[in-house]
Order: sequence, then C-alpha cells, then structure tokens
Amino acid sequence: MTSTIEHKDAVIEVEEKSSETRTVVVRMQDPGAYSPRLSCHTRYPLDLIKAILQVKGPAWLCDEIARDEDPEYVQSDLTMSLLSYVGKSDFDGKLIMDFGCGSGASTVIIARMFPGGRVVGVELDESLLEIARLRTQHYGLRNVDLLHSPAPDQLPKEASGLDFILLSAVWEHLLPSERPALLLRMWECLRPEGVLFINQTPDARFPLEMHTTLLPLLNYLPDRWVLWCAHKFAKTVPPDASWEVLLRMGVRGGTPGEILKILRKSPSRPLPLHPKADGIKRQSDIYYCSARKRLSQRYHGWKRFLILRVVGLAPALGIPIAPYISLAIRRPGEKQVSLTGGRLTHGQETG
Repeated sequence: MTSTIEHKDAVIEVEEKSSETRTVVVRMQDPGAYSPRLSCHTRYPLDLIKAILQVKGPAWLCDEIARDEDPEYVQSDLTMSLLSYVGKSDFDGKLIMDFGCGSGASTVIIARMFPGGRVVGVELDESLLEIARLRTQHYGLRNVDLLHSPAPDQLPKEASGLDFILLSAVWEHLLPSERPALLLRMWECLRPEGVLFINQTPDARFPLEMHTTLLPLLNYLPDRWVLWCAHKFAKTVPPDASWEVLLRMGVRGGTPGEILKILRKSPSRPLPLHPKADGIKRQSDIYYCSARKRLSQRYHGWKRFLILRVVGLAPALGIPIAPYISLAIRRPGEKQVSLTGGRLTHGQETG
C-alpha cells in the first residue's frame, strides 16, 4: 500500500514494504530545488514521517530520517569521533550532554551506542525538540532526557555535573558573538577529567566550504564577498539571505585554534586529546576514515568529482586538515592543575 502526502513544494509517496519498513520518495515541484536525498528506506511510522515533514520540509525529509537510520551517516561519524579518543566502556554510568541536539538524531544514536550512560539532549528550537521526543518514544529509550535551552548562549539550569559534552554539527551555527561565553559555560559544567567533543563542524582552514555553499576558497574571503558569492552561485542559499542568516546556516565554521583559545581563558585549562584508534594519528584522519562512502551518496556530478578528489588527495599529500573537525578536549583533574606564581601549570594527563 502506498500513502501519498501532498505538500506545497512536493508530493511524498510512502510505500509500505512490510509491517515495519517503508520506502519514502519525494518528488519536488521544482526539479532544480536542492535536496541531499529524495528517497530513503525507514522503519519510522507514518505519523513520525509526517511530523518530520512538517518541521523540516520535503527537501530535507529523507536526509533527516537517514541521519538516524543510515549507519554510514551520523552514526559512522559519531562512532569515529568519540571512540577514536575514549573507550566505549568509559561512557558507562556517565552523564552525556548532546548540546544543540536538533531533531534528536545524534541523541538517539548516542543513547543506543552507550545504553549504560544517560544522555541529555539540549535544543533551542522547540519544534525540533518535539521531533526528538517522538524519536525517543519510537525507540522506547529510557536513558534520554530532553531539555529546552533558554537562549542561544545559555544552558538549562539542569545541565551540570556532566562527564561528557558533545557539540555535533553545532559550533558553526552559533554566531561569533555567542561562541566564547557559551563554550566557557559548558566547560564549567564538565566534571574534572570530563571530555568535550566537537565534531561535524566545518574546518574554516579548508579550501572548500562544504557545509553551506559548496563553493571553493570561500573560507579565505571577507564576509561581504562571501555573502555576494553565496547569493550569486550557491543554490543552497536563499537569494535574499542576510549575513546573519548565512552565519546561522553555518557558513563560518571553526578551527581547533579558535576553540582552544577560548577555553584557555578558563582556570581549568584545556588538555587536547590525541586519537588512539588504529590507523588514526591526528584528528583530520577521523573524517577521512568515515566520510568517503557518505560523500558518494550525498553529492552528484561535478561536485561529487571535486569533493572526492580533494578528500582522496588530502591524506596522501599529508595535509593535516579535513573539511570537518573532530576534536576531543579534556578538562584537567583537580591534581593536574596548580597555581604557581599566578600562572597555571599542568601535570601529566591521566587516562
């Protein structure tokens, strides 16, 4: 049986394959409209599919579903980004905050990955948070709490005593004015020896801006030129988008240096971790080990050719940056930080 859902921008067909599986096909009214995925297979019930459609729109419906259900998508990146630094058993009995959890794809993935831990998803947009609640109910997860964030640069009062904090595809959507205060607030919510993870954030040093515009060299241009290029050449950007809208879309990513510079303003100075998984020597390797298959599915034509060529050549040439960063930064334990003559000194990192 096939159900047809009418939308002003598309027609969506949901075909029942069995009592538990469905195929979703999106037929956009404008064939030139950008959409990362126009079809997917899912175990989501029809009501959840409709709820996602209402919030995310037809162009992003299948991509949003795949974020949770496709093991080669967000799950692959989270597995590499977290477990390259910290052992899976280290999450048992721990409190993990998924800040900026959006529609909850990363939250439910983390809850399934670490059933012995407790995950707190925090999101500013209430409509996205409702999708996260529906996802949690769909899986019957009992180790998830979902909290509404009071403001873009604030945290819920319940967010404290955290063992791990994850910003997955979040940092780039914060305005530059919001980043320092919010990051330091989160840092203070970490327990001693807790770890902050920042991943799926575009590296602002990379020659191709792959997150918002898919345009080359944009990361090196002044703001006003970036806005002009985005209006002129990027199909993913509305022609009337303001600079603030473009920033919220994520056009300005981040760098490890920017993040560490902010954290060094705290008395508990950051201890960057080095990945220890097999075959991974630096944080940029994490992206290259997990991304190639996903990129083949997401991009087409000349864009896929260009992106895969860059992704293929960068590791071979020893380029120490990737399109996206995957950082892990430990807050020092009480014995690791001491005050000497007004300056902070560090002992050896444990663990």
